[in-house]
Amino acid sequence: MTGASRRAGRSRRTGFEAFAAAYPEFIAKLGDLRHYRDREMAKLASLSGSAQRDRVRMILRSPRLALLYAYEAVRRVQQLHNATPATLNELAARCNPFAPTHEAVQRLIVGSGTRTRAVQNFGPQKRMHQSLVADVVAAIHPPRGDQYLFNGGLPKALAAIEAAFREGYTHACEVDLINFYGGVRPAGLAELLHPLPASVVEHVVWDYAVRRGRDDDLAIPCDEGSPSLTGLVGLSLGAATSPIVGERIIGVLLGSAQLDPVVNYADNVLVLGRDREEVVARTQHLRECAFRLEAGPVRPRIGRIASFRDQTGGVEFAKQWGQAIRHRVNWSPGADKQGEHRIADHAERMTLEQIEEAERKVTQWRRSYPMWRTGDAWEVERLAELAAARYYRAGQPEQFALARQALLTACFARGQLRDPFEFAPDWPGREHQRRREALISSTNAMLEQVLATARSVSSADE
Repeated sequence: MTGASRRAGRSRRTGFEAFAAAYPEFIAKLGDLRHYRDREMAKLASLSGSAQRDRVRMILRSPRLALLYAYEAVRRVQQLHNATPATLNELAARCNPFAPTHEAVQRLIVGSGTRTRAVQNFGPQKRMHQSLVADVVAAIHPPRGDQYLFNGGLPKALAAIEAAFREGYTHACEVDLINFYGGVRPAGLAELLHPLPASVVEHVVWDYAVRRGRDDDLAIPCDEGSPSLTGLVGLSLGAATSPIVGERIIGVLLGSAQLDPVVNYADNVLVLGRDREEVVARTQHLRECAFRLEAGPVRPRIGRIASFRDQTGGVEFAKQWGQAIRHRVNWSPGADKQGEHRIADHAERMTLEQIEEAERKVTQWRRSYPMWRTGDAWEVERLAELAAARYYRAGQPEQFALARQALLTACFARGQLRDPFEFAPDWPGREHQRRREALISSTNAMLEQVLATARSVSSADE
């Protein structure tokens, strides 16, 4: 690791380390506060009726919980390096999710190319309120058993689909809820989230303080009356409350549709059936229920109805493809999902540490698809691209040799000879281009040697 990278690593840890070193008593106190939070949320989940309503209000006004969420909010927005127990207590004292919070909201554009979206970046006070309320909503409205965003994630969702397939549900159709968070409207939210107080829904979940009017979706930062827009539409993509509130809305939709079995992950719903006709009827019913949802209307996009036994395509769900192999479903990532990990072509600004982290992610992601038939070849090809990127970045002889070997392996990964040109990222810049040409040329020379040896062995055997 270079001196610069060691300094960068220290800077990422400085805030927490400095705070922990300066205030060890406060850090020790956090453990007790977290245990207290867990006990209170578990107790809240076990109650019902007026007892639950009263407990919700008590939790939202708890000074002990306010301090915990104040600390976690400050750490989340990376301001811990300037914090002290006194400033955290001061922030906790201002914890009041029942009232509007006039704190600036930043607008960030994330993504690349045409796939971009506006995300709101909240300050510590709003983040404190949101995280507290999100945990309360999760306790009083836990996701359904067929919702997997918070119940094991995508691996559990895929396992549930496979279990349904073994029970005879051989056909399926993905229903994508188009612009789900952006399509949510305030009407009906308070009722959906009851017994969360309506004022908390108004000031934290929907946050009217950052909107120009009660029915206007355009938001402005509350910072010295700044008129610049944040672009907030529907539920904020950056708010800590949005994922669990979204789960609640989808859960109500699935409850009204009563489609068992069904699998939901984020804004993707897979409708299953024993034949094509059953899936058609179920998806149409889900569409009708979605349009009647008061917090929407949610706009469903009905995908292609397919059989898991269709070997030309299979079933698509959450950018994954499932095909039946005997009594199992083989899941592999779709082209878009695979493309998310093809970063080498656009990695001119990546550091050596970031390239190393990308390699780990590629390998870990490959392991999450144990039945992906072409997964090994895909992993070899992505690692070859990253090995070439490492050589472009550093230009050392040992990295040149490793990149050449990685490209050579990738050329044979799919059982037929490929051109190393395909796996050498095309970076701009004279030096990068010189290294790329040298790497491709040397790999081609080694490839010729391998092929010549193979031909010689084949001739000798004959």
